[in-house]
Amino acid sequence: MAVSVLSLPAYSFYVPPTVESLAASKLVHIQIKAKQGDVDAQFLLGLMHLSGRFVSQNTQLGLDWVNQAAAQNHIKAQQTIADLAFEGKLFARDLALAEKWYLVMADQGDKWANFRLGFIYSAGGDGVIRNCGKAMSQFNAAGDNVSLGNVAWILATCPEAEYRDGSRAVSMSLKLLEQNQNDPTVLDNLAAGYAEIGDFTSAIDAQKKAIQALKHNPDLAHSDEFIMRLKQYQNNQAYREIIPLM
Repeated sequence: MAVSVLSLPAYSFYVPPTVESLAASKLVHIQIKAKQGDVDAQFLLGLMHLSGRFVSQNTQLGLDWVNQAAAQNHIKAQQTIADLAFEGKLFARDLALAEKWYLVMADQGDKWANFRLGFIYSAGGDGVIRNCGKAMSQFNAAGDNVSLGNVAWILATCPEAEYRDGSRAVSMSLKLLEQNQNDPTVLDNLAAGYAEIGDFTSAIDAQKKAIQALKHNPDLAHSDEFIMRLKQYQNNQAYREIIPLM
């Protein structure tokens, strides 16, 4: 008996989506959400354009989207713009732009923003006026040992006499040394503080200890600078420096 093909059941076959089609679908979804004002979608779309992931890299378009998210108080977007402007790798360094967003973050209690603002005010430039007082205020707000060490350094070495206080620099450095007697950076700060108050004997002793401690910290490549400062102290000269940007 012949079997009619019309009597056979009809089957539909499932074709799994490709990685490319899934990515395209997600991208469309993110784009729609971003245009609707979704802050997380705006931030994500901005990162995609900045990195060139799933889309063609477009720095300006990426910045536009991240800025939109930052304007809606997206803290990660704010930090992204501020960090990129500070570091100057993806686009030219813009300290005024970095300052703008770090100040917004600092108002929300972000210690990283305080730390970066400390460097911005220490160095100045790009439309930002260097100010040792503002720098110390931000480093104090950050409050970690590295930041407090920077305060001690500014107190000892700031070119403007109104901000220098060698006695405070020595006191802060001695307190920080209680946690690590062989920290070359803190010993360097201590030596600068002693030099500021005119105690060059103590400055020379502390600087020699700092140079010795460097031998156990190969990652710190400041030996030439440390030796240069030692020579200044041996010549009864205090040291002055504008803290450079990281």
